[in-house]
Amino acid sequence: MVEVVLSLGSNLGNRAAFMREMEHALEQLLGPPVRKSSLMETEPLGVTVGQPWYFNRLISGRYEGTPRELLEKCRVIEKKLGRTRPEKYAPRTADIDILLFGNQVVNEKDLVIPHRHIPDRRFCLAGLREIAGGRKVPGLSKSVNELVKEMGAEVRKQKIRVIESD
Repeated sequence: MVEVVLSLGSNLGNRAAFMREMEHALEQLLGPPVRKSSLMETEPLGVTVGQPWYFNRLISGRYEGTPRELLEKCRVIEKKLGRTRPEKYAPRTADIDILLFGNQVVNEKDLVIPHRHIPDRRFCLAGLREIAGGRKVPGLSKSVNELVKEMGAEVRKQKIRVIESD
């Protein structure tokens, strides 16, 4: 079993309910200890004006299987919760990204680990600091805490609001 870190997000419908459903489903897949970051509300990035804000949370636990198997299981959860993929960055009921998978580096067309946007998304860095601060990010040779310290001005100004601490 390896420790994995996943990012959960929802910006359509009852965001809180979709987040709870994703968390519950993932808690069935992940072995202990399962840790969750604070629930955050975040401004959408890289999209046209007018998209609803996201609820985001990171969750970590132990997983037995391959990165590809975990990706497929995450896609099943997303689909059950009404996720469609009409276009890149479209609003969504459920979004689950694999941020870290042990110390593995994966670079495939539809699966990149560590997730390429970790250093670019303030909520990812904030959530990782809560649940895995001292952990090294494979391929970057830096710890999460180092990435937080080096966060650029563009990332720092991203708007996030803590909804609840876990």
